[in-house]
Order: sequence, then structure tokens, then C-alpha cells
Amino acid sequence: MAYVLGIDIGGTHVTAAVGVLADGTWKRPTPVRLRGDSDEAPAVLHVDPEGALQVGDPAERGPVLRPGVVAREFAGRIGADAPVLLRGERWSPQTLTAIVARRVTDLVHDREGRPPARVVVAHPATFTAHHVSALRAALADVGLAAEPLPEPVLAAEGHAARGGTGARALAVLTIGGTGFEASVVTRTNPITYAVRATRTGAEQIGGADLDEALAHHAYDALRPEIGPLATDAERHLRILHDLRAESRYTREQLSHAGEAEIILPLHPGEIRLTVTRDQLATLLRPLLDHPAATLARAVAASGVPPHHLGGVLLAGGTAHTPLLAELCAAHLPGVTILPPGGATLVAEGAAAVAAQLAAGLHDAPPDTGRRGTAVWEPEPGQEPSVLPAPASDGRAHTPDAPPRPPVRISTPDLPGRRRTRRAQGMNASAAALVLAVGAFAPGIPIG
Repeated sequence: MAYVLGIDIGGTHVTAAVGVLADGTWKRPTPVRLRGDSDEAPAVLHVDPEGALQVGDPAERGPVLRPGVVAREFAGRIGADAPVLLRGERWSPQTLTAIVARRVTDLVHDREGRPPARVVVAHPATFTAHHVSALRAALADVGLAAEPLPEPVLAAEGHAARGGTGARALAVLTIGGTGFEASVVTRTNPITYAVRATRTGAEQIGGADLDEALAHHAYDALRPEIGPLATDAERHLRILHDLRAESRYTREQLSHAGEAEIILPLHPGEIRLTVTRDQLATLLRPLLDHPAATLARAVAASGVPPHHLGGVLLAGGTAHTPLLAELCAAHLPGVTILPPGGATLVAEGAAAVAAQLAAGLHDAPPDTGRRGTAVWEPEPGQEPSVLPAPASDGRAHTPDAPPRPPVRISTPDLPGRRRTRRAQGMNASAAALVLAVGAFAPGIPIG
């Protein structure tokens, strides 16, 4: 059965989605389970003791003390001159990003028994023609014919594919593990969007910063219990690693619960700290107000009046934080805050656009809005607004990267999430969490 693939590689995690062709109709995209119990997998590459380049985070087994063997947060550095060093070898960020995309594609290929008809890969809306060309060339170098497209456009497409109203303009805040991007997208024709304006903040706030704030709070509260057990530097590092991991899980639990526990495993026993949603909001408010304020500035720069927006769309792994929606509503009063799209929304939108490309609805990939063709008009009966023309963005040629030696890519077994928080008495467990593809839910036609 023919299918298309969408891939979103963020600062900390990668997600993917597929859309299948059944009875002549491309079905609604569904997320790919990239590891046993999650639609997300670490966007991390590391060199194992045998010298093979592996996808996955060795720190999930414990702190990694040796420098130069792990590459993180490379997707946002595409096009930069500074290479990433892995055991003395220089890698461009776009090559590492392309390797992760190729690995995901190969895993889906193995499951489906055939290659995808089309592949779309997300990239930040702030990318220039140079960045996009560098990414496209790196994808081609690893043998992947994929089309890079902006994240906010794909988030809007994912919202539409899920049955969302086809608004003429949307404010989109994508916030992941290491940063955020605030954009306004507008419809260029009935089936696609383009970027009208985009902004990033002076400080790049992401989920990791929120986890760090909660971990600091927990460390201060548990210092009397932790202090006597941190007998050496390595043990102390292990405790801090576990505390950060627990803080992330607890923060996610507080997206839908009034309180949750940080459970820090120690030998012997464990220590616990209860955190309420109100306590978390007090910790996170100064951090999350910055992305919300930046979104309001992006709306002002777009020229689209706030009351003409079809809503605020929150996407990314941090989108479900209730405080984020509250702060966006405060900065954009009267604008509807749409249900958060979550970590897989961009990947689903990428698969939806890939289906449009496969169906021949576009002669060429949808325009990003950075070349002067984005058009916004008010709804019939509403007053017109004078909008500035989007800036022209000529595409400069990017030289091909020098040939690289063959890369051996393998995926290690990684430990999984050890328990459901409310299930008492459940011991920590390890699961083999290779980048494996799970079952798909039945789809519905797009559009």
C-alpha cells in the first residue's frame, strides 16, 4: 500500500507520521511509534566503542562523562560554519540531521515493505534559502529525496488534517525541548499555508529550561536527603541526571493532573516530593511569558489584525503546558486558543503535505511565504487591512559538501519509561526502545 512520510527533527526529539493511500484516498496522517511506548525518540547521535554512529541517547542509561562522543541539538544549527566533532571527526549539523531522517525513513520502510511515495522534513521558519539548500543537499547526500518545509506551515496543515477549521490566518507557537518559534501563517490558496511573519525571542526557552527550573526546585527541597548520599562526583552526577528525568516526567503529568510526585530512586530506597500545578505555574511563569509575548509581537509584525486570526495554535512537546495557553490568551486577548497540537502535530502536517504532493495538488512544493507570494485577505464583510509585502528572499547557491566516508548506523537498546506514576508499588523496569515502528490508527480522508 502506498504511503507518504513526514518527519520533524527538533532540538531534543524526532517524531514522524505516515499517511496511507486506501481506496483512492489519502488518509489522515497518524504518528509513528518510534520507540516502544512513545511517538518521540531522542534526536541524538553518538559514537559507540566500536566507532559506529548510532541513533539514540546513551545518557538514558546514565550520565555520559566522555566528551566528543555525543551530538545533540544539531538540527537548529544547520548551515552554520562550525562543525560538530565526534571522536575527532568533523560533521556538519545538516549531515547529522539528514542521517537521523534517513534512519527514520529506513525503519518505516522496513515496516511498510516499500519506500514512501514522498517525504517532507520540517525546518524552522527562520531558515533562509542558504539553510534550506544546505539541508536539502545533505538529505540528498544520504540518498533521501525529501522536501524541507517550514514548521509553522506544517503545524497549520496538521491542524487542518485533524479536522480543524480552515482559517485564513493562524498564529502558531512551536515550542520544543530547546527553543521556540512564533509565527503567523496565512492561506495562499485553499490547500496550503505560507509564513507571513516569524519571530524568535532574545532567550530561547524550551522544555529543557522548564525541566531545569523544576529540578532546581526539587533539589533545594530534597537537599537534606540528597546531600549525605552524594558521596562522590559520579554518584552526584547520577542523582542530578535522574532528578532532571523525573522533573520532565512530573511536568508532563501536571499538564493534566492537579499534583504529581517526583520520585528519585536511590540505593537503598527512594525519596519523593509532591509538586502541585500551582507550584509549577509559579516556577514557570517567568519563563513561559517570553514565548507568549514574542507571539504577540509576531502577530503585530504580520499586519494581520488579531481579531482576524482563526486562533492560536500551540505545537511541540511543551504545547500541553496549561500555563502557556493562559499566557498566550493574556497577550492576545479575544483570540481563540486552539487545543494544543502536541509533539506530533508538525510531523502529521508534514505527512499531509507529502500526500498533497503525491496526489499532484502542487506542481512544486508549497511556497514558504519568504519569496513574496503570501497573500492575506480578511473574511468577506470585514474591513480590509493594509499589509506590508513579505520580503524577497533570493536563493543563493550552496556548494556541495565534500564526500564523506560510509556511515554505519545502528540503534542501541535504550531504557524505557519505567512506570505509570499513579500505579503504586511498581518497580523501575527497562525496556528495549529501539527506533521501532508501531501500529497505526485508522485514518480519515484529508480535506
